[in-house]
Amino acid sequence: MIEYLNAVYTALLLLITVVCLLRAERLDLKKISDGIGSFKDALDFIGSLPWWIHFYNNLNANVQTLHERRDSLHVRLDDMIKQVEDKEFQTGRRRKREVDNWISSAGTKCNDVQTLLLQDMLRETNYFWKFLYRAWLGNLVERLIREVDDIYSLGVFEEVLSPVRERVEFVETLLVGKAANENRRRIVTWLRNGVTKIGVHGIKGIGKTAVMKNIHNQLLGCYEHVYFITVPEDQNEYNLQAAIAKDLGIDLKEEDLPKRAAFLHRALRQRNFVLILDGLKKYLSEDKVGIPLGAGTGKMIITSRSPDVCRKIGCQNNIITIDPLPYDEALDLFNQVQQAFELKPPIEKVAQKIVEQCRGVPLKIVEQATNLRGEDDIDAWENCLNEMKLLLVLSWASFLSSLEEAAAETSKMQFS
Repeated sequence: MIEYLNAVYTALLLLITVVCLLRAERLDLKKISDGIGSFKDALDFIGSLPWWIHFYNNLNANVQTLHERRDSLHVRLDDMIKQVEDKEFQTGRRRKREVDNWISSAGTKCNDVQTLLLQDMLRETNYFWKFLYRAWLGNLVERLIREVDDIYSLGVFEEVLSPVRERVEFVETLLVGKAANENRRRIVTWLRNGVTKIGVHGIKGIGKTAVMKNIHNQLLGCYEHVYFITVPEDQNEYNLQAAIAKDLGIDLKEEDLPKRAAFLHRALRQRNFVLILDGLKKYLSEDKVGIPLGAGTGKMIITSRSPDVCRKIGCQNNIITIDPLPYDEALDLFNQVQQAFELKPPIEKVAQKIVEQCRGVPLKIVEQATNLRGEDDIDAWENCLNEMKLLLVLSWASFLSSLEEAAAETSKMQFS
């Protein structure tokens, strides 16, 4: 019956085309061209008729196949989502973009297939239109089967998460003096012995950061995860969490502090890590920030200008004080920065006094030696020395003034 109807339909198309041409009042090239186009369309339809019959006859079987392939894709999609979410939860790392794109494509395709499968396959009652509708559906179903198979085959990944941030070594500053190298050795030894909290304190410019950067580079060969965090100027739990998350390479979108802490804690607890917090200004609770410390998990080194900060955090007996350089080591550092510029005897004496004014602070020594490098005018050297003396007097005056204000405020509160 279907073959008969198709033959009749094709014959009608040819007849209509011929009649249109014969009834033309004059020879119109455009009409002839349109007629030829219709004739070609009819021939194309006749040529593709076996395929339409194939789509019609195999529709039911292909619908069942599409059901099965869609179910398989949906299972792989669910497994992939669970695998990715579990690994993100455990490591704090983000999924690869290609994995996210595959999950999105697979979900969309599953929905498209489900929408098609819910359609009424027998909505046409006329034999001819029923044939065309089912043939069209058969073609669409076979195409969807191929697309589902393609997406399914692409859903295999060796690694679903983005790679760990590349470990980068700092450009090391040469440690000056015996004490600096001894301090570095002590810190590394404590870490190897299982100490989880280490504090390093000293005045500004004394070399805490230089020691920590050297230790950071050394630890990269011993630990898979070593994080160096410069504590934000506006130190609070929120900003510190953001700085740690950035160094871990994770996206911390949560605004609630306890939830942020829980997320960081989950990201770190699976790792054997050393966290260096450089420049801590006040006490922090590692639990509120989300830093898991303990044997086999995390260790923390902090630097601060205040020994009280190290003590309150719980570093206990594992605290190192970085002292100023002895005069001979300070002078050696000054001469190293001068890069062997030979100083005239009068200038050399002034240089020694400048080194004394630096009070053994490496940052000041390097700063003054750099500013005066290659300078052969003794007036410039003496001006530098006088400015340093004046700054010292002013700083002491400011310090004493602040003490007096604090004492007056305390006295006022006691007698008010």
